[in-house]
Amino acid sequence: MGYYPHLNDIYITERLKERLFEISNHPITTVTAPMGFGKTTAVNWWAKRLAKKHNKLTVLRQMIVTDSVTDFWSGFCRAFKSYPELTEQMKALGYPKDAQAISLLAEMLSDALSQSACPVYFIMDDLHLLEKSIVTPLLLLLSRNLPDYVHLILLSRNQIFNEKDRMCLGNLNCEIGADDLRLNRQELEAYAYRCGLAASSEEMDTLALTSEGWISMVYLNFKSYTQSGHWLSGSSDIFTLIHQVLLTPLPERQREFLILVGMTDEFTAEQAAYLWQDLDAEDLLDSLSKNNAFITRNENGIYRCHHMLRHCVRLMFAEKPEDYRRESYSRLGNWHLGQQEYIPSYFAFAAATDFPGLLATLTKDKAKSLNSEHSQAFFDWLTECPEEILLKHPPALVVCMVKMFSFHNIPEIKRMKSLLLKALEQDTDLTPQERDNLLGDAEVAESFLAYNDISAMSAYHRRACSLLDRTTMSIDPKGAWTFSAPSILMMYHRQPGYADSETAEMKECMPYYYQVSDGHGNGAEYSFAADLFYERGEMIDADISNRMALSAARRKNQHSVMLCCEFLDLRIALFHGDYEKVKQRSTEIREWLYKERQYTLLNTLDMCMGFLHALLCIPEFAPKWFAEGKLSEALVMFPATPMLHTFYNQLLLAQGEWTAVLARREECERLYVVYHNVLCEIWLHIQLAAALEQLGRHEGARRELRLALQLALPDDILLPFAESEIYILELLKELQGIGVYAEEIEHILPLAEQFRTARENIRREYLGENETYGLSERELEIARLAARRKTNLEIAEELHLAEGTVRNQLSRIFDKLGIGGEGKNKRNLLEDLLKIKK
Repeated sequence: MGYYPHLNDIYITERLKERLFEISNHPITTVTAPMGFGKTTAVNWWAKRLAKKHNKLTVLRQMIVTDSVTDFWSGFCRAFKSYPELTEQMKALGYPKDAQAISLLAEMLSDALSQSACPVYFIMDDLHLLEKSIVTPLLLLLSRNLPDYVHLILLSRNQIFNEKDRMCLGNLNCEIGADDLRLNRQELEAYAYRCGLAASSEEMDTLALTSEGWISMVYLNFKSYTQSGHWLSGSSDIFTLIHQVLLTPLPERQREFLILVGMTDEFTAEQAAYLWQDLDAEDLLDSLSKNNAFITRNENGIYRCHHMLRHCVRLMFAEKPEDYRRESYSRLGNWHLGQQEYIPSYFAFAAATDFPGLLATLTKDKAKSLNSEHSQAFFDWLTECPEEILLKHPPALVVCMVKMFSFHNIPEIKRMKSLLLKALEQDTDLTPQERDNLLGDAEVAESFLAYNDISAMSAYHRRACSLLDRTTMSIDPKGAWTFSAPSILMMYHRQPGYADSETAEMKECMPYYYQVSDGHGNGAEYSFAADLFYERGEMIDADISNRMALSAARRKNQHSVMLCCEFLDLRIALFHGDYEKVKQRSTEIREWLYKERQYTLLNTLDMCMGFLHALLCIPEFAPKWFAEGKLSEALVMFPATPMLHTFYNQLLLAQGEWTAVLARREECERLYVVYHNVLCEIWLHIQLAAALEQLGRHEGARRELRLALQLALPDDILLPFAESEIYILELLKELQGIGVYAEEIEHILPLAEQFRTARENIRREYLGENETYGLSERELEIARLAARRKTNLEIAEELHLAEGTVRNQLSRIFDKLGIGGEGKNKRNLLEDLLKIKK
């Protein structure tokens, strides 16, 4: 047949060019069309033209290849590799699951990208592979929060946003669809002319009708015509056509090479050569990519087969002998392992049923790359792996013990320990010290089975100390020792009447743990003691112990323990009425956590601030996600969830949600009993008493308060009652009056009075409470609501007044306070005057 030099050239219609050039005018562009419509080709063409026209711009790309959130986030971070500091920040942040984390991500991106202030275009391709619920909130928030010079270009087979979201985006979103990408009759003829095809008008009419302007179908027809002089049949099976036109005509060696590399989602020339294991890999790849528009290479040297071609070659790969497939997947696993790309390494070895390779990856990675998304696959691998292979990999068994705790699979921890002991009996290659080190690692891993039983955990740690001559590999010293909990006493106080002995246990036991873990959690014993002093109202001793804890934690850079110390310091400041310190230090703590990339602990700080503002009865100052009860979005680990729920209950009380508190009783009881969190149980009974009393269920309230006292007083724990005095003070006095814990309540009352004074002083100084400003009670009520930016109608509805009455009252209020100007400015001045801050 003839020579057709332009057959594999990119063809973009003038109509599509006009649409593509609109991208720069919008912060977000969606390109949606079915498979094979040339979405990626069109956007890549536009990006190259844009780069030639403008020297100062940045184009970033992410190709999504799986439905895994982990893979998506890894690719997202990789796309910003030219911003190394930003990349490390985003890796530390992890995939942002909630609005707060997405806002933090937007802030990171803005800070990093603003350094150049040149246009940035971020192309995300094949978004249809991800669930909408996962990616849509992230994209929407980013589109609204990134600087004007940042543009998102999103490619998908399906609609990315629902109708409501599309309406909200409005003109912010440039929508390019299948009709923009489809070739009409005139454009089809122009494309044929460009390729040098001498097609008749009738042939063009038929092709336009059968292809419906689908560029992939058109290309395959052109390719078939150049090869055989014939057009394709009217078959709608695109995969049959790809096989017929692109695969069958290939020389056998090219076809075999394509079938092999097609098992990957994307590959480099080096990777292809490694898999092919022959010297002609580069020539084969060069020939295939030059003569097939379905194989592309990006500016980073990464090759990718189009989805439709990859589907076809994978079907052919599946027909290969099992030994060939296993060997190929195993070689792919070794490639990824050598590149420290652990997730694809795991799954390649799993596809090969190469369990030695999979266990080698676990050992090298220490299973750090695996998260909850991979838990079931992890369980399946270890279930399917023959025991004789597991026994040959003792280090992997220790790694599996630790990971099983993270995935709450307790029976498997015990099975892994049993296999480890059996493996060490059979192994003749390990030195005695290497055996002891593995046994020591196993002791540390197994200690988690006794979590929050201090002495029981320490027994494991002491045995580990006698075995290890190095730091254990079962612990990551950089991990959060507190599991993101805000209080060590709340975590580890597990039995009423034993707080003092628990304090002694902590002081005796923690040094053994520090020895095997290189100081992980350093300062925890002092923090435990400081919390207990505070709960007893012994503020001086609390401050001393807290400073000792903070100093010890700083020596080993233990951020989670340091945050517990900071939270206690804020509670002490609040007790003394020093709200200025609370405001200033909380801001400084947030900046410190951000600087240190401790993003999960930002959620813990939010919990703390929500709790403190609940104690002050100003729930509107609590972080938004916490105030809205989005607890499932909190980036805290399971052992910290009891504290999360305790703090949220207190916020519900401050919001006056009495029935909501009562409705949560069973959920909280089930949660608190898992690790016997006594302080959480004390708080729950106090919170239930408060809610019942507000609803007029007096006897039930007294009963709950007695239960709280019964749990707290054996350890002289008093502060939860003092901090809740606004709800339970009269109940306490009533119990004292009938001789129930009369002496102990006598110790609570002065602390309650001191806390009440501190709260009222703070509210008066910072909220203008009890200051009349010369206004009547009704005028003051309206003024405060107006200062909180409520409309006249909202104020009228809340106070059961006519809207006109509110308008007239506000006019008199402004006159009395000497506030003039426009309506909006008047309210701003009123807000400043009343010291009400949103």
